[in-house]
Amino acid sequence: MKKLFITIMGLLVVLSCGQKPNSSSDDVSDEPIDDGTEEVEATKPLELKTYTFSDTLGMAHVDISIEFPVKGEKKLVNAIRRYLSDVILQESDEADQADGKSLADHHGKFHMERMKELAAQYEGDDYVTEVFYDWSFIKHYEDDHVVTFLTLTSLYEGGIHGIGYQEGVTFFKKNGQRFDYNMLKGTDSDKFMGLLREGLRQFFSPNKKELIDDTNLAEELVSIGGLDEIPLPNADPYITSEKGIHFIYQPYEVSYYAAGKPEFDIPMKDIRPFLTKKAKSLLED
Repeated sequence: MKKLFITIMGLLVVLSCGQKPNSSSDDVSDEPIDDGTEEVEATKPLELKTYTFSDTLGMAHVDISIEFPVKGEKKLVNAIRRYLSDVILQESDEADQADGKSLADHHGKFHMERMKELAAQYEGDDYVTEVFYDWSFIKHYEDDHVVTFLTLTSLYEGGIHGIGYQEGVTFFKKNGQRFDYNMLKGTDSDKFMGLLREGLRQFFSPNKKELIDDTNLAEELVSIGGLDEIPLPNADPYITSEKGIHFIYQPYEVSYYAAGKPEFDIPMKDIRPFLTKKAKSLLED
């Protein structure tokens, strides 16, 4: 039987589909997409429409689902559409960023070709019965100031197991800017490192009321050099509620695969000293 493993290229595909685009949170054009989008008050809930793509051919399967903005304040709508096109159009520039169906179809067809090629390699294999790529972009949280979406990726291209990637992205309604690491300061300080350590301690504690000690936490964090070398997650943090900001590590980023995706909230009262003036103004106006 063929040796089964998750290829490095497969992992890079997962990360590239979930990673933040190259443009910064300040790189948002004020020019509207000329598609008839209705301009409304920023406090009005964002109107979304779900576009999907699904295809199966033999062992190959792809599912795509995108909650696409169709109405809302123009800067916000444009920023979300631009984010989607930056992620999806890494593959090519053939899809229309103002057309949710075009983006879903383009993303789905691109990955279906990849899955068909992989499936052909495993034809007749007794172990691998399917290969798949699932990707979704869904609204997770909304209040008067922000709207947060989750991008969820699941990939299996043969091997012992598949792999998943999760990222959140928060947009400020006022101007479409994204909340990212540029809106945090002092993240290399001992105090901020302590917040990360405490969050990971809570994640790995079976009994949340009795947190594990440093020795047990270090045993969980097998992918890093020690408790004084905890890195920031690769994915930007995102706002999950008025109470906190969410941090998430991907499989293998700081721990073993079976640990899943270590994640936790840092309460807003604790992280507020690390917010930039711009972030505070956008959250509190």
